[in-house]
Amino acid sequence: MRLSKRTKVELHLALMIIVLAALCSCGCIQQSAAMESYRQGLHFNSNDNQFEQALECFNKSLELDPQFEDAWLGKSVALYNLRRYQDALQSIDRALELNPEYATAWWMKGMILSSLGKPDEADRSYARAQEINPRLTRV
Repeated sequence: MRLSKRTKVELHLALMIIVLAALCSCGCIQQSAAMESYRQGLHFNSNDNQFEQALECFNKSLELDPQFEDAWLGKSVALYNLRRYQDALQSIDRALELNPEYATAWWMKGMILSSLGKPDEADRSYARAQEINPRLTRV
């Protein structure tokens, strides 16, 4: 069977549309899975003594979407609650690399630095958080 040039072009365009749709849906599914893992991590972070499970969820979320700044923050909170302050600091620094204007991340960094015995650095982080969001106040 011989196809006309027009039919070949139409088939080629249809195939390209199908491929693009598949690529887009894969990205959406991946983002959705990253969000679901993130939400599970939030749930575990808010329940006492489930920080290891929270950490697993945030790690899974970040495997799917390494640019997910909220998941980096969540991971740092889980690590902080596990008293793994150096690891928490690395995670919060990654969140701040992705979004230097992330006030909550600056606040979390202050908490981590305070726990590491670095009060001056902690104060600078708290100040930066309040610069970005003046409604944040120390407890």
